[in-house]
Amino acid sequence: MTRELSTEELRLMEASGYSDKAIELYVNSVNVGPLDNPSVITSFLGPCGDLLELYLKISKDEIIEDASFYYLGCPGAASSASAMTNILKGKTISQAKNLTEGDVLQELDGLPSSKLDCVKLSIKTLQKAITEYEELKSR
Repeated sequence: MTRELSTEELRLMEASGYSDKAIELYVNSVNVGPLDNPSVITSFLGPCGDLLELYLKISKDEIIEDASFYYLGCPGAASSASAMTNILKGKTISQAKNLTEGDVLQELDGLPSSKLDCVKLSIKTLQKAITEYEELKSR
C-alpha cells in the first residue's frame, strides 16, 4: 500500500526534520500489516497515544524470519516501526534484544526531535514482544 502525499504534506514533513528515508518508509507503508501465523503478537500504547502492534515470525533457531506491524498514530510511529522491522529480519532473538533507539534512528537517517518518542515506542514494543515470546517458549 502506497500513500500519496501532496506537495504541501511532503514539504511540511521535510521542514519538520523527517529524512528522505523516513518519508519513504512512511509513504510506502513498509512492513505494515499482519503476518500469517506469527510466533508472537504484542501491542504497546505509547504515552503520546500512538498504538503499535508488532508481529514476529521466529524460527526454531530463534531467528526472526519476518516482522511486521500495525499502528494507530503519526508518520513518526510508522516510519520508526518500519525501520525497526527492517532491521529485525534475519536477526536472532539475542541480537534483537540489543537493538537500540540509536540503531533505529540510524536506519531512518533521522527524525524530528519531537518524534523521538516514536522510536522509543518501537523499541518498547519489541522488548515486550521478546518477553512474551520467551514466556510462551518456556511453557
